[in-house]
Amino acid sequence: MSNKFNSNALNEYSKSYARRVAADFYHAHPTISGKQILNLTPIQQVNLFVVSSLFDKWKGEVERFRSPYFDFSNPEVEEGLRAFMNVVSQHIAVRREHLEPLLADASRRTLVALFDPRYYYDDLLRNQPDFTLTADSLKHITRYTQVNKFVPLALEQKMNGRPFVYVNQALGYLDEILSGRAQELERPDKYVAMFSEKVAVDLASLLRGQTLDNYQSTAAKSFFDLDEDPPKPPLLAARPVAEAPAPAAPTPPPAPALPMPVPQPVDEEQPSGISFADADPEASSSAVTGPNNVPNIVSAESSAPSLSVSAGSSALLPETETVATLNDTLQKVSTGSLSRSISLNQKFRFINQLFNGNVDAYNEALAELDQMTSYGQALDLISYRYANQFMWNMDSDEVSELVEILKRRF
Repeated sequence: MSNKFNSNALNEYSKSYARRVAADFYHAHPTISGKQILNLTPIQQVNLFVVSSLFDKWKGEVERFRSPYFDFSNPEVEEGLRAFMNVVSQHIAVRREHLEPLLADASRRTLVALFDPRYYYDDLLRNQPDFTLTADSLKHITRYTQVNKFVPLALEQKMNGRPFVYVNQALGYLDEILSGRAQELERPDKYVAMFSEKVAVDLASLLRGQTLDNYQSTAAKSFFDLDEDPPKPPLLAARPVAEAPAPAAPTPPPAPALPMPVPQPVDEEQPSGISFADADPEASSSAVTGPNNVPNIVSAESSAPSLSVSAGSSALLPETETVATLNDTLQKVSTGSLSRSISLNQKFRFINQLFNGNVDAYNEALAELDQMTSYGQALDLISYRYANQFMWNMDSDEVSELVEILKRRF
């Protein structure tokens, strides 16, 4: 494990993130398909790592068909087996208990690749079979890499068409690449914001007391400043009032202040979209190493949210904060006991359909839910405890109504 991380904190965070993402998705779906996995989180690297793990299992299934009693090298057998496995790969269907460990591992690997890319690639190369990096293995790595993709691409260039190189030689190439192109490494801040949309990232705990400032690249600052400029115009908008001609400046300010009470809703539940384009795998040179249902990536992080988005209302202007009091007031209406949000008819239905007629269990559940401080905690409680304890059908009307009540509550 990278010495930059607190391994326990990293593992716990990865599991928490996977639980939250899985709970949100499987609340409405019994299984997840390949294309849905590619859109599961706003962090494309996490999604790709999950697909990569499925591909490894897909190859393992192919090997299980081989038998010493049959000639699997026969062209007809090879063609038939290939066609069969391609059909199977088009019908990925993964249940929650099987996806969640893959998702946790993908989240952990993504965080390591972001904060310690040298360790990530060093460990990846050292774990190659027979201490040999083959061209096919490197092509697979490149295909399922989005964060700092220039690293495996540069390794491919240095292999210069050779079918393989030994790992010690590949490690030398890696050192040259990271030493000469360190300024091209991606900054983690935008990814931290996207992770925090589901589960807040405590960098001080995760990185052994370090902060995000330790990972800012000064060499790349001039390039990334373009991303940091957009939040500033609201502050600059006040300058024309101060710089306006002296005779007219005192009177106009009250007029532009009138449109300001219209609050701008901030949708923190919807992550920025990642654009994917489906492509015929046989028409793509990279498709030879993966399942046919893996689309090519058109835009990875074109609309990734900035770190300020996850900060909530702290990024808004003072004027906006005062205007938003109406929304705050509406939200505070539901901050009382959860039972106040449940009608009498719903109460009897919940008791009978969700708690098997046990009133005490119903009251105990509401009391526990009242102690939760966020929608995510409440959803995890009903998904992991009560749904399993009382064998809920997560697609039932009663469960859907309870989830909607929880959303309004938090």
